[in-house]
Amino acid sequence: MIRVGVTGGIGSGKSTVCEIFALLGVPVYDSDRRARELMQEGELRQQIEALFGTSDRSYIAAKVFEDKSLLASLEALVHPVVAKDFEAWTQKQARRQETTSYAVLESAILFESGFNKLMDRVITVSAPIETRLERIVTRSGALTREQARQRMAAQMTDSERETKADYVIDNCGTLSELAAQVEEIDKLLKQ
Repeated sequence: MIRVGVTGGIGSGKSTVCEIFALLGVPVYDSDRRARELMQEGELRQQIEALFGTSDRSYIAAKVFEDKSLLASLEALVHPVVAKDFEAWTQKQARRQETTSYAVLESAILFESGFNKLMDRVITVSAPIETRLERIVTRSGALTREQARQRMAAQMTDSERETKADYVIDNCGTLSELAAQVEEIDKLLKQ
């Protein structure tokens, strides 16, 4: 089974792209959602509580966006656990799937985490900064534009991701235009 990473900055629309892949029958692993779940379980939760004194996600998020060394420490705990979980998930999908030859991993920090090394192909989703800011603020309901900018600044730029990706999806048009790009890549991946 081919492993395809879908990445893009916060607010780029990578989740919408992955929803379209799912509608096409492609299994999708949401690494951010799965990481949140895994961070609340067993040994990983204990390690996070030892590092931060709590497992409260909003407290941890505030701290790691202020302190890059804390972010690096958190990622050193979480990324190996997520990678192992993805490996197990992929093996399970390979046994269950007969309709598709590939599976998708969605990750905002695919390159930063090193997950790109687990992929056979990489797709990046790009969108104009102002569009992304508006999406982030609207979606969260709690973040200011400045907080959204801080989160964007903590990630790779669209152009950096684009140079490393096999495919680039431009998400500045309509939903049908976005779907057409995903469908085209789906055809290429199935060849």
